[in-house]
Amino acid sequence: MDFLRFYCASLLSVLAVGAASAVDIPRVAGVKLGAAPVIDGDIGTDEWKGAIKVSGFVDPLNGQALADQTEAWIAYDEAAIYVAMYAHDSHPMAIVAREIKPGSEFNGEDVLEFIINPNGTRNWDGRSSFSVNALNTQNEYISGGRAAKREWRGEWTSATKRVNDGWCTEFRIPWKVLSYPSGEKRTMDINFHRYQARTKTGSMWANTTTQERQELNGQWVEISPPPRAERNRPRFLAYTAAEYDRTRTGLRSGLDVRYALTPQMTILGSINPDFRNIESEVEGISFTRTERYLDEARPFFNDGGDFFGIGGGGFGFGRMFYSRRISDFDFGAKAYGQIDSSLSLGALATVDTGDQTAGVAKINKTFGARNNADVWFTGTSGNGRDSSAVGFSGEGGRGNYSISTNLANSRDLGGKGVTAGDLSLMYSVPHWYSMVQYEWIPPDFSSPLAFVPWTDRRGAYSYSEYNMQYRRGPIRQFHTDLFATYYEDYDGGQQEKGAESYTSFVTRSDIRLQGSIARKTYYGAPENIQSVGFTLNDSNRYKRFGGSYEWGERDGQSSRFVSAYASYRALKGLDLGLNFSLFDFDGQDRLGIVTVSYEMGPFDSISGRYVSRDGSRNGYLAYRHSGGSGMEYFVIVGDPNAPRWRNRVSLKVVWAF
Repeated sequence: MDFLRFYCASLLSVLAVGAASAVDIPRVAGVKLGAAPVIDGDIGTDEWKGAIKVSGFVDPLNGQALADQTEAWIAYDEAAIYVAMYAHDSHPMAIVAREIKPGSEFNGEDVLEFIINPNGTRNWDGRSSFSVNALNTQNEYISGGRAAKREWRGEWTSATKRVNDGWCTEFRIPWKVLSYPSGEKRTMDINFHRYQARTKTGSMWANTTTQERQELNGQWVEISPPPRAERNRPRFLAYTAAEYDRTRTGLRSGLDVRYALTPQMTILGSINPDFRNIESEVEGISFTRTERYLDEARPFFNDGGDFFGIGGGGFGFGRMFYSRRISDFDFGAKAYGQIDSSLSLGALATVDTGDQTAGVAKINKTFGARNNADVWFTGTSGNGRDSSAVGFSGEGGRGNYSISTNLANSRDLGGKGVTAGDLSLMYSVPHWYSMVQYEWIPPDFSSPLAFVPWTDRRGAYSYSEYNMQYRRGPIRQFHTDLFATYYEDYDGGQQEKGAESYTSFVTRSDIRLQGSIARKTYYGAPENIQSVGFTLNDSNRYKRFGGSYEWGERDGQSSRFVSAYASYRALKGLDLGLNFSLFDFDGQDRLGIVTVSYEMGPFDSISGRYVSRDGSRNGYLAYRHSGGSGMEYFVIVGDPNAPRWRNRVSLKVVWAF
């Protein structure tokens, strides 16, 4: 009865919020240029006179035009798409540009961005983006996910220029970088974004609102892209690594091969992939009753990784493919891409000789802007266990509402299948999001390739958040959320019940203040925790300082957590970082991390890290020449991911051909 009351109350809270207003969708015609513009950052009138000009950028917060306006131009020819953007600024000396390394996130910097979905499906699938800061440092996201090597990610050209009233940029994006159906005239989704660091305000041509609703992007109509025959040759990515430590000397090599089977379908093979020198983030200390989810950093899994996402992400009972379950393998292969504009496929297999064979397959179908469905399979053989899982995931939306579900059936060879799943109802308008989810995971549910933090669990949670930005006054951002849970085990015992809330705001002077409170029980034991924290220079990673303090009780015991962190650019290109944490619960756990990096240029850097954790110490020093075209070099002293210091030197060379 308690659960029923909780579920009904949560559902009513989701349904009780008002509706959003409609937004007009801008459209522009596709224009082919007779002569390509020179990409030098200087937007010459003559070279762009044939392109379509767009203006009228608005603030997604309120739909209003900004004082400092932005103009953009777009056109194409048989080789590439051409984009120019002019960011007017009444205080040009206040333009912020710090990052010089390609792939940087540009936190707190002035940024210009172009977004395109050649499939025109009005959703996130197929969406690629290209952005620069005022130093012409590039960052891009290529639809589907790409490995870090420049030749495999795709090379595009940009240039920027400071002018008296702002700054400008020009892009040349070759068609071969993008994936699209060939041989037909089509409509593509596009948008132009700008972020102004001085006012900490974003603006865009097509107002997708603060919800980033992809169905509200602009449309580029009557586009005739060229045939895709130019990508039909195999491309190779090879590495050689020599390693020395006190006990042995070793030499290993590996090779990845990529081949465009069709204009939209890619095959990737890997022999003896290089996993050992991938630096993982140091896992911080905190209280958790379940395994932590860790992001993937290995090239084989990141290349085309978006085609292999199965199950719930931030929400849902679990991820049915967690690539970290495949710790190593001798050779593997994967195929991924679009079968057509609305149908995609991802399939992979790995073999660890004498150990484990694993396979994954997923088919996704989109039905308009906000409706999609997946069917998928995972399987493993080896280590004394043969297991498989099949399932379905789907999401549909209309207006401000959407509904989603994830179902998975897992079984061992010769055993009976066990089904787990979830069902969610969501409501979203600008500034407000709410959801309620019911999930069930039987005690004997298990899948070797999955990340499922809980089993023997059924019940529901409700989550609501409010986000607001303010263009005037002392407060720039405000966020608050509420998370409520009610779960039982399959024997009917109450497992988890309670609520927690988090609130933060950022001042106009870039100070973040935050606090949280939790009042829960776990199998009847109380969990009463509160925390406070702050960050100075929240949007500037080169001069950021902060800390937090958490106190209360868990499982009837006193609990305390203290953290402090700082990052500072001491000299040009020299960055220092410090993190310290102390967690006191059933014994103390201390973690200290010191990082040093020196960026000698966009593609060259020296970095080091020292980690101390309760008497165990490790560190490393590394030189990297990476991020551009041609050969990459890595020299590493120590082992970045070992629990303790290792007397080890590794030299690695990577090249594409």
